[in-house]
Amino acid sequence: MKKKIFLALIWSIAAFCFYEFFKTVDFNRTWREIENADGKWLVAALLFNLSILLVWTSLWSVLVPKNLSVSFSKLFQANSFMSTSCNTLPFPGGHAVGLVLLAKLTKVKHSVALSVLALDQMMEGIVKVVVLTMAASFSPLPPQMQQGIQVFIILIVIFSAAMFYVAHKVPVAKTGDEVISSSFLSRLKEFISQWAGHLETLKDYRIFSLGLVLALAMMGLQALGIWAAQKSLGLELPFWTTILVMAALNLATILPVTPGNFGVYEATAFIIYKFSGLPAEIALSLAFLQHICFLIPMAGTGWIVLLIQSLKSFVGKNKEQAKPY
Repeated sequence: MKKKIFLALIWSIAAFCFYEFFKTVDFNRTWREIENADGKWLVAALLFNLSILLVWTSLWSVLVPKNLSVSFSKLFQANSFMSTSCNTLPFPGGHAVGLVLLAKLTKVKHSVALSVLALDQMMEGIVKVVVLTMAASFSPLPPQMQQGIQVFIILIVIFSAAMFYVAHKVPVAKTGDEVISSSFLSRLKEFISQWAGHLETLKDYRIFSLGLVLALAMMGLQALGIWAAQKSLGLELPFWTTILVMAALNLATILPVTPGNFGVYEATAFIIYKFSGLPAEIALSLAFLQHICFLIPMAGTGWIVLLIQSLKSFVGKNKEQAKPY
């Protein structure tokens, strides 16, 4: 019952976003704009967004502790499943599912999986700060967005400082150590010590720099996906508009409130495009196209991987049953 109430609440939020921001839009013209979009540019947008998963998996492979050997294919499976869950479930459900799947599929400890995800979020956060700062330097921003950027920068600085402190100051649990006490605090302390030992990336500036480059590449691919969606409608917008839209979307969708950020994404992109001078109908059609081109690879790839795995398992079982005894 509580789950149904929660789902009704988040979909009500999405419906409110649509009503509040799009009530003055001519939806017939919006649909015509979507129908007239250039398919080649939409395919390009899909491919740019799909490439994010490959770079994201590469980032994870860099963040996995050196003493562990995890194949790229296993990391890609876990990454695609996490991307699907994060773009399907509201926060924090998607991240929790991703943590469990990363540990299970790659057969690593939960402390290792948590370190990979924490480092991933920290590096993405640092790069997002760079993007938001760029956006603020290109054009005067709405006051609400300026305040949001300031709060986000403070949070990232605190989070990054805490990560570096844990990596360099918290004693690392040695292999073979046993927890003397079974109390919750003792087990928590042991878990944090193990987790601190997996943050070796923060002690090697070369690996840390490579991680930041990969996180920046992910942002670059996201920007290219937005740019390709703009081109599909024949728009020639200034480069700073693409950066501003990407910055606003990253700020608004940090914590997914609705499944797939449905409503929140469209409302955010709509506001920025109108702020940039586009007519309401074009702004809305562009917001829809961008979100679709982002969701199909980011939410759909995990389902495709799951389907392939199921088919392989099914074929394997049939071959096993067909063997003569």
